[in-house]
Amino acid sequence: MGRGKQGQSISTIDKERRIAAALTVSMKIANAKFGGKGYRFWYFDANCGSGYNHQVNVPGSPVVFWDVKQHCLTAMDPVAHFCDRDPVAMQQLRNRLAQHSETAGSVLFNCDNEDAIKAFAENINRSENRKYAVGAALFDPNGYYYRSAGGIGVPVQALQWFPVAFPRIDLILNLNMRTFRLQRGAGHAVRPPTEVLRSLNRTHWLVARAGGQSRHLLAVGRNMAVRDHKALGFYDWESPEGQCILDVDEWKEPATDLFGAVA
Repeated sequence: MGRGKQGQSISTIDKERRIAAALTVSMKIANAKFGGKGYRFWYFDANCGSGYNHQVNVPGSPVVFWDVKQHCLTAMDPVAHFCDRDPVAMQQLRNRLAQHSETAGSVLFNCDNEDAIKAFAENINRSENRKYAVGAALFDPNGYYYRSAGGIGVPVQALQWFPVAFPRIDLILNLNMRTFRLQRGAGHAVRPPTEVLRSLNRTHWLVARAGGQSRHLLAVGRNMAVRDHKALGFYDWESPEGQCILDVDEWKEPATDLFGAVA
């Protein structure tokens, strides 16, 4: 999908750091529970870009994925899929991944992410029982949870059936809350974060937020309970800390401000 203009500030660096933390959570859990048992780690990145942001010298999510894999996915083989509508960005990513034998095996989709998710699902179904497939799918739209008439944004239709069909694949959402507030202020019909998370067939969510003017809400959804990862900034969404994060992002007044002044 088209990414539009990427943020060029310290928030970009913080966002990629948070994405690395989210991938760390998913990979460590999968590696501990399924490593060495013949499982593969299926991965999908719906908004991958070229793999590097040269303007602020920050690696993009595809490079972040492979870096985290080296440290956290030691007993499972990944099957990585990357999608972007921009043909120039995809060619740059293809060239970048081709430099290393491990990353060269990545599957690249230069198409709409709704179509790419279908192809991702078909690849899994050809290899194993979808109900037991393990992995993660990242949706980082450089905006909020919506899809324009031109097909730009989160693949909201696919995210109605995909989480149901693949219950063990973690969902990772990185949503720009500044965009949410601007859209809500303009009267656009965008759902608040809690409603979005509840719609995605995941019973357990870890939430975190990134700083900067374009603050992001980062959420990892799973169907198996997982403890807080406080060192990485992730809290169960039903915990006091998690509720504080969601309340601030939804313009509610939190009972206690656990993270400093409310923006």
